[in-house]
Amino acid sequence: MKVIRLVSILLAFSLILLLTACGNEQSANTNNMQDSVNSDLETNISNDGEQTVSPEETKILPDLPEADFGGYEFKVITTDYLENAIMPQEIGAEEENGEPINDAIYIRNKKIEEQYNVTVKEILHVRDSMNEPVRRAVMAGDSPYDLIAGNIRELGIMSQRGHLLDLTGVNYLDLTKPWYDQNAAADLSVAHKLFFAVGELQISNKDGTWGILFNKKLLQELGLDDPYQFVREGNWTMDKMFELASEANKDLNGDGIMDEDDQWGMLGEEFNIFALMNGSGTRLVQKDENDLPYYAGYTQRDVDIFEKGAEYLGDKQKSILPGNFSNRGYNDIWMDFINPMFATDRVLFFFTSLSRVTWHRNFETEFGILPTPKYEKDQENYVNTVSVWLACGMGIPVTLSGEELDRTVIITEALNAESMYTLTPAYYDIQLKNKLTRDDESSEMLDIIFANRVYSTPQLYDWGGVVSTITGMLTSNNRNFVSSMERIEDRIKNDIERTIAAYQDN
Repeated sequence: MKVIRLVSILLAFSLILLLTACGNEQSANTNNMQDSVNSDLETNISNDGEQTVSPEETKILPDLPEADFGGYEFKVITTDYLENAIMPQEIGAEEENGEPINDAIYIRNKKIEEQYNVTVKEILHVRDSMNEPVRRAVMAGDSPYDLIAGNIRELGIMSQRGHLLDLTGVNYLDLTKPWYDQNAAADLSVAHKLFFAVGELQISNKDGTWGILFNKKLLQELGLDDPYQFVREGNWTMDKMFELASEANKDLNGDGIMDEDDQWGMLGEEFNIFALMNGSGTRLVQKDENDLPYYAGYTQRDVDIFEKGAEYLGDKQKSILPGNFSNRGYNDIWMDFINPMFATDRVLFFFTSLSRVTWHRNFETEFGILPTPKYEKDQENYVNTVSVWLACGMGIPVTLSGEELDRTVIITEALNAESMYTLTPAYYDIQLKNKLTRDDESSEMLDIIFANRVYSTPQLYDWGGVVSTITGMLTSNNRNFVSSMERIEDRIKNDIERTIAAYQDN
């Protein structure tokens, strides 16, 4: 892992040089320039004795055959990021424009297009309804899409309907390679089948990871201790976060009502109670030895975690939730209230997805980034939840077979592999770490956040309404976790069985 991170840093530096040069050169020279920059990286020995070598020796290449696809248009249906500001550009780029993400996508695509004589075409679609055009195509036996790059929630719907291929059984796709997220593969498989994967082709799985932004100016004004140090020492816990947040709550105008004009300790959404439970190790659904999910129930520790989190997050005098302000006349409560509120220097903690880091790039707010807190100090890792609504994966429509399928898999594998050396460094090292974050410590925190992530199948399928029940308990002022879970237990189990049956039949 250390070798990979060092190589990633070197590659990020090379990409900075490359993107700077590309602004003054014709795109036809892109590959030659990239090869030239990479060849300048020499063998190094790190301080801990691990060896890093030149990209020619360390770059992992996909095991793919040579092929010429005769100018084929490789069609990828993906989220319409132009209409949805929360979603990032991932698949297509028409030209270089100086933005790291756009230019990395362009460089990646051009290399694979030239290597296989294809063109990559993105087909933009509304994020939460991509399953419908895919359903229509499958039912008609058509193949208008070579690859489906939609959010994980949508891919889950498609896979249960039998519209996606089991990726573990296709040629040329090696899901063990580092350009695929192994945590996602382990969490999202059912009966050792995987109908959609998460890879380096896309960055929304990183943007969709939950973390905590904190306002550095407000922290300093309140004279509070450095939360970065708590993280380093393993002491960043729910208790510590709520303790610091409580110091920030203040009725600024003295009207006795906490509202938009006051100062708050916590900003977020109802989903955060589930993200806290995930981060603390609660696993209501687990897998057996056959990779089949089952309802494991809850422990007293899980009950305690919920009660502690709900006590603070559900308190209307301490925490801002969108549901508590939905009657204030906002056209878009997120864009008109929640996001801007953090930029006013009157909120200490914003518990949210890392996509908000990009959103706040145009504001002057000085903020840092923290992982989801632990429940107890002796918990091994800080665990961060990936939202199935924001994070995208990729699936292959079941209508493809034979040579068409081989072509799709070869191009998909090549794009993912190349993304690890272009798009990923551009996102992680150039944009997120160096361009958008405001301090060196946030870079350290991002490493911790991305190292331990969980893809939650209860959120993906909401079996028995388990997640919607837990999140709804915040705004309904219901704190009886035990009776709420008992009420839906049979539904959870039945829904899990139906999901298993659907996957086994596919």
